Amino acid sequence: MDNRDTSLFAFLFGAVVGAAVALLYAPKTGKETRAHLKRITEDFVEDAGEFGTELKEHGRRFVEEGKTRVSEIVEKGKDRYSKVFRKQEPKLEQEEIPVEVKEEQIETIEKE
Repeated sequence: MDNRDTSLFAFLFGAVVGAAVALLYAPKTGKETRAHLKRITEDFVEDAGEFGTELKEHGRRFVEEGKTRVSEIVEKGKDRYSKVFRKQEPKLEQEEIPVEVKEEQIETIEKE
């Protein structure tokens, strides 16, 4: 998590703890306390929804950046492979590779 995510988490945690302490030390009627709890819950749900949306967007960007980086690396690898292969290709064409096949090997291959 980056600093922004950590800060949001700390804020949400602080809000919950603060609400709990406020309920314990602020004498209110049952009706007032229920209304207060309802507001706190609604605020928490709203903040959690925003956090979820931000987290989803952060994840989407992370995946997109990863795809882009992987594609770039693959292309660089293909380019380097092509350059090396092109340098070696004339050498391979000039070399004569002796092929010796024994009669026993031919018979074995034919049996299979």
